[in-house]
Amino acid sequence: MQIQGNSQIKWPYATHLVDRSRARTLLPIVEGHDPGALMLARVQSLSRHKDIESPEGRRVSLFPGDILVGVLGDRYATGQFCAIGRISGMLGHIVAFGGVFGEVVSTHARIPPPSTIEYLGRLGDEEGRPLRSQHFQGLPDEPLVGRGAPTVLSLGASMDAGKTTTSMQLIVSLRAAGFRVCAAKITGTACRKDPNFFHDAGATAVLDFTYAGWPSTANLDKPQLLSIAGRIRAALQMHDPDFVIIEIADGLLQRETCMLLTDDEFRSTIDGVLYSGPDPLSCEAGVRRLRALGGFEVLGTAGPVANSPLSIAEVEATTGIRCFSGEMILNGALVPAMRELRERLPQGAHANGATAPHVDGLEVPRPMVSGRAAA
Repeated sequence: MQIQGNSQIKWPYATHLVDRSRARTLLPIVEGHDPGALMLARVQSLSRHKDIESPEGRRVSLFPGDILVGVLGDRYATGQFCAIGRISGMLGHIVAFGGVFGEVVSTHARIPPPSTIEYLGRLGDEEGRPLRSQHFQGLPDEPLVGRGAPTVLSLGASMDAGKTTTSMQLIVSLRAAGFRVCAAKITGTACRKDPNFFHDAGATAVLDFTYAGWPSTANLDKPQLLSIAGRIRAALQMHDPDFVIIEIADGLLQRETCMLLTDDEFRSTIDGVLYSGPDPLSCEAGVRRLRALGGFEVLGTAGPVANSPLSIAEVEATTGIRCFSGEMILNGALVPAMRELRERLPQGAHANGATAPHVDGLEVPRPMVSGRAAA
């Protein structure tokens, strides 16, 4: 099958950094766990995922018989699938909307079964070497050295707790106050939706872990996670931001989240935390856990809990921390606290030690700028 230039093959977001011209050969399938492997597959049956996400974030409808490229990857999503990025025969699953393939091992009770694919082969270059998503990563080789711009971490009680919405609202308010903001999602499963939200909110540059070459961060080890976080910070710092907003996927109890939050090196890069939750009890437990970890200043709580004035009052009474509705954040209620974070840093501590290049001149890391990957 011809791969290069074949307009019938669908390429999802998980492959957005892949140089398609390098896909020249189709190699035999090798069974085993291999996150990052670029696979060619045919749609067998549709169920949970009836479409995939394009590199631009558009929904692309799928039909039985369609040919698409995907990336083997693990997935941890309490509200959807637990999946392993492995091949155990000719059939596999679409485990995420962004084009991640693998084998689903458990499913939320309310979620339909995964869509099924037939593996046709593994993509290789013209010399027959297997291609991996990691071959096309676009971040600096080294993590940020130095303090960097004031960095706020957006955390939550669980998947769908309001972290992305809170981050987006904060970006809007900071931009309205005249600040330059960069944003990132450093853990999760490949999906353009959240980065697009950050861009639409006015972030100067937006990155996620796919720029490090990973289709997901589930089951990565601590050094890998710290490398992703540090190199994303280095890339964003090149844009000379006033603030950096970083979201971590899932909740405080998730494996990779725990690994980052309990690491002294990672904690030292964070200036403040916003915690999102669905109800007062989850906010009380989350704030208590963050305080027990030490080193985190919780700037406020937010999320669906703040839709109710009564819930806001309960959160504030039990935690002693302000609880902000979306309207309050959009109207600038957090801006004074953010200004204070910036003023606390020693003069010049947020500088990267070099003159930041013009955004359009960046070739690496090719973050989202003006709604597209920088040229």
